[in-house]
Amino acid sequence: MVYAIMSIGILGFIVWSQWLAFLLGDYEVINSTVGWNGYLFLFLFTITSICFICNTKSGNLLDTFCSLNANRNAQSAGNLCSLNQDKKGYSETAKPVSDIPKESSETLRGNTYDLFKKNFAYYFKKKFNKDNDWLSWFIGFLEGDGAILEHKGRSYFVLTQKDDTVLHEIYKTLNIGKVKPFYDFNKKIKYYRYIVSENKGIFLLYLLLNGNLVLEKRVNQLRKWNIALFNANRFDFSLFYSNVLPQLKESSKKLTLNDGWISGITDAEGCFSVKIDNNKESLYVRLLFILDQKNEEIILNKIALLLGTITKAKLKTINKSLKTKNFIYSNNMFRLTFSCNDKRKHIKDNICNYFNKYPLKTSKKKSFEIWNEISHIVLGKQPLSAEYLSKVRKLRHNMNFFTIENQVKGYANKS
Repeated sequence: MVYAIMSIGILGFIVWSQWLAFLLGDYEVINSTVGWNGYLFLFLFTITSICFICNTKSGNLLDTFCSLNANRNAQSAGNLCSLNQDKKGYSETAKPVSDIPKESSETLRGNTYDLFKKNFAYYFKKKFNKDNDWLSWFIGFLEGDGAILEHKGRSYFVLTQKDDTVLHEIYKTLNIGKVKPFYDFNKKIKYYRYIVSENKGIFLLYLLLNGNLVLEKRVNQLRKWNIALFNANRFDFSLFYSNVLPQLKESSKKLTLNDGWISGITDAEGCFSVKIDNNKESLYVRLLFILDQKNEEIILNKIALLLGTITKAKLKTINKSLKTKNFIYSNNMFRLTFSCNDKRKHIKDNICNYFNKYPLKTSKKKSFEIWNEISHIVLGKQPLSAEYLSKVRKLRHNMNFFTIENQVKGYANKS
């Protein structure tokens, strides 16, 4: 383009010289070169010069000529929303994320764990020290118990637990956010919250979650983060490896037993239980694995199929009227219950194989270990003798302690 401008300039000098000669001389015949064609050429030259000056002021030509990060104004494979972006986010002329066409990209072709790890290492100057199994567990835990929030352009992430051990593990691993205790009226700690509110931490979480969320409602919530980060004028993307905001992946991730997602959502919304029922003058022990999730009947049914049963999730009941015998249902909270007995031993084996491969990280891990120990006593040996039944009762008492320790605290996520 520089050579073209120089050529136009040289031709301009020639034309102007001929025009001046025409004015000073006594020519009666106007040469076609300096006549109407000359006027047309001068008009085009003037317009080109004005465009050149405007383009130079915007910095695009100078960036190209001086080789100053020309790619910052180019969209790579249709995936990165970097139109008209400066070093501190997006300009007012940038297009919305939804207007950018979806195309293939080497950057976002697979999961975004690698993209998250690269940005983590680039920002903190150290490698991320956990594997993909930990990340998939965390995403499951987040989808089950976390709150992806946005208010007036500000993004927040909140995770509430009674036991702060797992929250401190998350904080130390991700190196973002903070763990804060909350107190009751007696100034005793009621529960803890892991809170991320700075855009730098939100951006890293966005990179981690984008394309790796299983629940559709969480993808919809992440869209609000995408818009908030898109409009964050003071956020400096140059601090990170990506340098731009990746396009939101609209589709949810396929549910599988080959990662820790189910382990994470179990730590958030699952429990292991042992029931002792009267069955024809004898006591019968039932082993239960329970998962609760609001508005997610389809996902719970998919988990059931993966673990080898056609059991369906049902609306969770709060209580039952003794007079009318009518159930009172909770607000779209679905419950999936796995009942493991002698005829369904394969379900228990599938559950144990999965959690042995992808361990739980809260105190529910202890509950699972006791539950598994009881299963070895019970399955294939019922009705139990008084000695074994006493042993089961004692183990169940210990398991109930860890179940109570993991009861939901704080406010419910508005999903």
